[in-house]
Amino acid sequence: MVEAVLWLPIFLVIFGLMVDSALVFHGQSKVLRVVQDANRNLSIGRLETDDEVATYITTRLAVYGITPSTATAVTDTTTGVVTTTVVVPAVQLQALGYFDALLNLEIPVVAQHMREDWNA
Repeated sequence: MVEAVLWLPIFLVIFGLMVDSALVFHGQSKVLRVVQDANRNLSIGRLETDDEVATYITTRLAVYGITPSTATAVTDTTTGVVTTTVVVPAVQLQALGYFDALLNLEIPVVAQHMREDWNA
């Protein structure tokens, strides 16, 4: 019984760290999916400008309760590649928020997509 009382807090801390880190990774995958959807929409012509991509990303992430620090899309006119970068504070993706190392973390999500040329 004494050993259980001594080890229980350690197990709870480790479990909490696992939960928070798993939620951060899950949140990162949700952000990546939204960014890839936005790039694809720009690629096929549903979205017209890079600013519309950033607005689309911000709006879609709001559904998940995520507010990105930055959301930028840049289209390289020579290659036709859209590069979108979104930075999300990790604190928005955590449930417990007990660990300072995860609280101050900024998670960048970058995706690239080739634009399709419908005029060729």
